[in-house]
Amino acid sequence: MKTPQTHVSQRPRWRAALAGGLLSALLLMAPNARAAEPTPVRPAAPPSAATARKAYVGLFKDNAVAVLDTGTDRVLRTIPIPPGPHGIAITPDGRKVYVSSDGASTVSVIDTTTDRVVDSIEVGPTPHGVAISPDGRQVLVSGFGTNQAILIDTVSDRVVGRVPVPQPHNSAISADGHTAYVASQQQGAMALVILDLAKKTQVGQVPLDKTPRALDLSPDGTRLYFTLAGVDAVQVLDTVSHRVIGQIPVGASPHYPLLTPDGHVGLVVSQGPGELAILDPAHNTVSSTVVVGNTPHWIATSADGRTAYVTNEGSNDVSVVDLTSHRVTATIPVGHAPRKIVVQLGPAGPALSSALAPTGAPTGPAATAEPEARSIKLGDLTFSDHGTKDVKGQGELDLEADDYYFAPTFLRGAPGQTLTLEIENESGTLHNFSIPEQHLDQDIPPKGKVKVDVTIPPSGVVHFFCKFHTALGMNGELLAGDATPQSVSHGVTHRTDGESRH
Repeated sequence: MKTPQTHVSQRPRWRAALAGGLLSALLLMAPNARAAEPTPVRPAAPPSAATARKAYVGLFKDNAVAVLDTGTDRVLRTIPIPPGPHGIAITPDGRKVYVSSDGASTVSVIDTTTDRVVDSIEVGPTPHGVAISPDGRQVLVSGFGTNQAILIDTVSDRVVGRVPVPQPHNSAISADGHTAYVASQQQGAMALVILDLAKKTQVGQVPLDKTPRALDLSPDGTRLYFTLAGVDAVQVLDTVSHRVIGQIPVGASPHYPLLTPDGHVGLVVSQGPGELAILDPAHNTVSSTVVVGNTPHWIATSADGRTAYVTNEGSNDVSVVDLTSHRVTATIPVGHAPRKIVVQLGPAGPALSSALAPTGAPTGPAATAEPEARSIKLGDLTFSDHGTKDVKGQGELDLEADDYYFAPTFLRGAPGQTLTLEIENESGTLHNFSIPEQHLDQDIPPKGKVKVDVTIPPSGVVHFFCKFHTALGMNGELLAGDATPQSVSHGVTHRTDGESRH
């Protein structure tokens, strides 16, 4: 558990089609006009709000942004951007999209009229989440690698301020644009940091005992909803007292909470079971759940709050959910590892022509994506299996952490053997290495390395995991001797051979 101003003009195709139609009509009306066989032309879609508005999806493993037509639920095109699209935000008028790249140091600006990158803003290494003020004048970038919250002016598309925040991840901005809440993930000092955006200063913080993940403010600004690593509930913070006044229990590994524009309905994705929970904010309860895809990551809603769009990082698609009937009405394949998503809410631009849509599935970087590893189920846990390593007689070992696995996943050693692990996080995501029995709880910064000392148990197995992503399969085990990979839960030892014993 962080988004360029040369304008490129392009004549909209619907105007060209209209001009062609008028010219044909004039020729037919002319005296002695020669009859000709008409050339079939696929007409543009009517300029309705449904067909004219688009959604933009960051494809983390494709280094691209997919553009969706929300009227036809089809991918129109993909836009290449620098590695690791992380945060994404759209201006209220729907004209510009800001995308951060955590594998680079930039925020890309996409012109939604041409769907091209028109500017690139240097912000510093590993930018994570992106938020935009309701008036559309400022973009707030969480500079995880710079320990700063970075303000961008959307008129000039230039950085206009920086405020120190330790390892900021995601943020939310109040309706008046004056206050921001930033999730600070620095281990040992986790907090919600409160910023005055006008003065560009920190004005408070809410200390936390667990790592904050994602957050959203109610439309009236009185409540902040946020999630914590390792807590299967949405936290409800009173923004006056700055105290947590409630929890809403949901499925395993909840990530992004979101309120509909009128504030009457809350939403949150639970990554473990792959579902969207629909919340009743008035009573802090779950009204219902909707099964979506694998590893849901982010949510956006339509302007009227009747439709939700959920990105499913594990199944490479977007679920379209009707919030009235509480059912999935469409599933859109979009590319590899879709994470953040935004939908145009402002005035619609030129109508979208379905002739612009690709004839096949998106191509490009997706073709080179890594094949998925085998997943195995042990008890209540899923393991993304990247192999077993015999470490008997070794004193040190390199261990890879990535999205969302450890490689190797199982370490087989001699009973009681001590081993130093140098763990390298090869992703742009914050990961963690935990073994509670051995008092280990070590965060691994994006693109960073840490060293930990572990002990092979006298017998059996010891479970290690990422506390942010254990529900997504980021688990492993230390195996003593010839012990079989297994997981103990609810008093039962589960084995891979299908047997179990009490």
